[in-house]
Amino acid sequence: MTDSTPPSSSKENPLWQFSLDFYRHQGVEDFLLDCQDTKGADVCLMLWASYAAVCGHQLSEEGWRVADRGLAPRRRMIISVRHLRRLLGRFRPHTVRVYEMCKRYELNLERLQLAALWKICLEAWPGDKPALQLAGQQYGLLQKDQVHWAGLIESFMASVENLDAV
Repeated sequence: MTDSTPPSSSKENPLWQFSLDFYRHQGVEDFLLDCQDTKGADVCLMLWASYAAVCGHQLSEEGWRVADRGLAPRRRMIISVRHLRRLLGRFRPHTVRVYEMCKRYELNLERLQLAALWKICLEAWPGDKPALQLAGQQYGLLQKDQVHWAGLIESFMASVENLDAV
């Protein structure tokens, strides 16, 4: 996960693979979606902060602002597609095909967001704050939520280490 060699495609990168694996880990999806829905958090930025924490990297407020501003145009598109997908979800099974198309499109937009964040990972930004602390401050997460987030990361890392040992 800490390999910094650029992949052949910016969409295929360690941050993307980490995000897929971490998001599937028990409790992570619920936590991230709750932060998104109640705090207005950007799940892609939270996954980036999680990846930085796992890699032992710190982030800077300046780097966070650059990332946040850079993602803003596509974030608006993601939010629009998400709203449409959630609306279509209320009318299932009549809207299953369109709902699934929206879901795939939303995931692809998020993948592009993570590819942009991966490019930032490859740049030399001086970090001065723990990633989870900085993200928590940006979204107004309570200390208990930050501790829960850190616990999810520790649990994920333990499960990955157990798989590597097999």
